[in-house]
Amino acid sequence: MHKNLLRASAVGAAAVAVCGVLSVSQASAAQTCSSAGANARIQVMTGIIPEAQLSVPTCVEAVADGKVRGKATVNWGFINDGQSDMTSKRFTSFKVTTRLESRAPGGTDVVVNSKTCDVTANINAAPESSFTCLTPAVTLDPAKQWSGDATVVYDIEGDGKGPITWQLTGSPLMS
Repeated sequence: MHKNLLRASAVGAAAVAVCGVLSVSQASAAQTCSSAGANARIQVMTGIIPEAQLSVPTCVEAVADGKVRGKATVNWGFINDGQSDMTSKRFTSFKVTTRLESRAPGGTDVVVNSKTCDVTANINAAPESSFTCLTPAVTLDPAKQWSGDATVVYDIEGDGKGPITWQLTGSPLMS
C-alpha cells in the first residue's frame, strides 16, 4: 500500500511539474497543449529495472513567419528503489510520431504534417530526461483550426510481449 501511495505521489508531482513547464512555455510562445495528466502513465519494467514514469504532452504551436507545427515532448523518469539496475537497456524500441492536424469549420481533423522520432538511445542512456519531437512547420491558414497529436510505440527489453502502442490525447484546437 505504501509503495503504491509513493508511486501515485510521484506521478502527481510529475504532472504538477509538467503543468508548470507548460504554463511557462505558453507565456513565451503561442501554443496549446494537452493537460499534464492526459498523457501520463507508469509502465512496469522487467527484471530489476525500475518502473518508468512517462508523460507526453502534445501541443500545437505558432512559430515565426506565420507558421505552425505539432510538438510532443517525451518526459521520463525511472523509479530507483536503491536496488534497481539503472544501467541496463530498458527498451528495444521507443518511437513517437508527432502529427500536425488541421480542421476546416465543421470538418474533421486532417493530418497536414508528421514526423517520427526514435527516442530509444536517449531513453536508454538517461534515467531521467526529456526529448521533443517537432513536425516541420507549415503556413498557418487562419480559416482553419489546428491541433497537435501523437502516438508512441515502444517495446520493453526482455518482456517478450512485443510493441505497445499508446494513442495520446491531442492538444486543444488553436485558431
